[in-house]
Amino acid sequence: MTDLVAPNNRILIADDDPTMRKVMRAALEKDGYHVVDVENGALATEAFSDLVPAVVLLDVEMPVLDGFAACRQIRDLPNGRSVPIVIVTGREDVDAVNSAYDAGATDFLTKPINWPIFSHRIRYIMRAGSDYQRLRQSEAKNEALLRAMPDTFVILSPEGEIVDYLPGKLHHMLPHPSRDNISLQEFLPRRVAYVWQVSNNAALRTGKLQRLDFSLEGDDNEIFSYEARFVPYVDDRILVSVSEITERKKAEQQIHRLAYYDSLTGLPNRQYFREQLARMIKEAESVDGKIAILYVDLDNFKRINDTLGHTFGDGVLQAIAKRLKGCIRNTLSESTESHGPLGLARLGGDEFVAAIEGVEDEDVLASVAERIRKRLREPVSYIGHEFVVTPSIGIAMYPQDGEDAEDLLKHADVAMYQAKGAGRDSVRFYSGTMSVRSLARLHLETELRQAVANDDLELHYQPKFDLSTGQLSGVEALLRWQHADGGFIPPDQFITMAEETGLILPIGEWVLKTACHQAHAWQSRFERDLCVAVNISSQQFYQSDLRKTIMKSLFEAALKPNLLQLELTESILMRDINDTIATLDYLKEIGVTIAIDDFGTGYSSLSYLKRFPLDLLKIDRSFVNEITLRNDDAAICSAIIAMAHQLGLLVIAEGVETNAQVEFLRGQGCDQVQGYLFGKPVPADEFEVRFLAESAEIIDFKSAG
Repeated sequence: MTDLVAPNNRILIADDDPTMRKVMRAALEKDGYHVVDVENGALATEAFSDLVPAVVLLDVEMPVLDGFAACRQIRDLPNGRSVPIVIVTGREDVDAVNSAYDAGATDFLTKPINWPIFSHRIRYIMRAGSDYQRLRQSEAKNEALLRAMPDTFVILSPEGEIVDYLPGKLHHMLPHPSRDNISLQEFLPRRVAYVWQVSNNAALRTGKLQRLDFSLEGDDNEIFSYEARFVPYVDDRILVSVSEITERKKAEQQIHRLAYYDSLTGLPNRQYFREQLARMIKEAESVDGKIAILYVDLDNFKRINDTLGHTFGDGVLQAIAKRLKGCIRNTLSESTESHGPLGLARLGGDEFVAAIEGVEDEDVLASVAERIRKRLREPVSYIGHEFVVTPSIGIAMYPQDGEDAEDLLKHADVAMYQAKGAGRDSVRFYSGTMSVRSLARLHLETELRQAVANDDLELHYQPKFDLSTGQLSGVEALLRWQHADGGFIPPDQFITMAEETGLILPIGEWVLKTACHQAHAWQSRFERDLCVAVNISSQQFYQSDLRKTIMKSLFEAALKPNLLQLELTESILMRDINDTIATLDYLKEIGVTIAIDDFGTGYSSLSYLKRFPLDLLKIDRSFVNEITLRNDDAAICSAIIAMAHQLGLLVIAEGVETNAQVEFLRGQGCDQVQGYLFGKPVPADEFEVRFLAESAEIIDFKSAG
């Protein structure tokens, strides 16, 4: 049969509140609907004939013509009988609902509207309306198809006996009466028969439609859902129409799950947790109760994503969520005899939160948090890998740390960052001074953005020396930020902030450009080919236009590619090996040299290095610091140097501060050194005076410092 109903995505909205119309329009147009909105019911009836919408949304309270009257008039228009009309009302009483249906409404929405599922609800109503319109067209062709209607019809006597029965497509689930005039208890399970009788009595008493949902269990324990409408009929009888709404219920449950649950872990999401916490606060307020918020963030989880990919990271998050869900309840039951409701959610990324009622003793709560911390840091096994993922936990309490959900979450978050600042893998309770520090950090972020916009950052340069000749072999460009108050902001503060805010990309591009221009300036002025090293962040390395940025920086500075050295960390190399190799091959082809920075602190090993086209390896300062004091550090450095040379890589030791370290490194064949023993990072003009004059070209290591 040809489908007689053309696709229609037009929606007509009538509401005298311009803000409500605007919000509805935005929510619907985002999903591709064509929306026409008017300010009263009279304009809605005028617009209906020209528009012939798929759905009409009518506010109840409107000037000129209210929603109920407009609904009646639209129903009297051509095509007005088949279009779904939804009454939008702030009233939740039965009279408002009955008035809506009496006026001919298809359904109703109550304010405030649940916006996350609003568009889904309208889509379902449109679909239902379209199905009903098709059914009416079919009925017009052949009245015999009336019995094909899916509804089952039951007529009840005032006493609740079944006096007539017209089976629809539901007879396979609803029992079929064996005779007339049988009681509901003989027709339906006892619990269902009872609610039918209540609705039957209500319809008789009020003379108005009653509606209820109920469910029955099928042969295979499958649950079927139904909607029954009780309408006053002749002779004090009640006509009951029964519709199967199993799919609708499943769709509503799915919509609810999408709106309120995290698809990865199955835990409630941020929105659901906020609502749950608000309810808990309201209940606690009435009984002077307390609520504890535990804000849990996984330390350095980004390394797993960067090294093994987000798919692998998602699997680890699922394992952590499962463990967290179990261990919170277990630790509570072990730490206290009783506690109230518990809410657990994933806020996003690697952040989780729990709300606990009934734990008022901070010592007990600290014990709970500490046991959670120890449980979570136990090794996690996933697809052949084993990880230790430590948590930082911040705790805030209602009512002393906040009287609403927003403040409690914010303050627990602040306490969590305090735990991270204390070295991670720790627990901190919120205190008022933390907010001051958080505001200071926010202020610092604003100032960093201004510094980037105003070009207030600068580069300092630290020399590198050849161990065999004592000659200057290169220079590393290091980012510095001198604050407006005259002091320097430590790089570990603002660089981390730049990575978190995305500012690292424009900053990184500026560093490349500036370093290349400086290297060319020194080449021209001192006739020295001095290789300048620049650190590359993971965000910068994996941006799509990295190659273009490097080529542009070299071209604009007129710098030979072999005088630019890019320093990458191990985590960058291991994130996506195939893409990394392709990018490094390109850089090698154009002549740029590649160094692996901070070697020994990441996940990789020397066995992986042979897969990458590298030139130089930098031993992390943490190994160099005590090579003359600790045998294990000395052994590690010796092994790194030997194996790197076997792979054809030059080796540079950073963080060199004593002559004894120099002698050890020279004895092991280390190629280059860098550290405070030879010079701290300084501005370009000072670097020229100290290291590019003829008298400063060669360093006597024994007298260095």
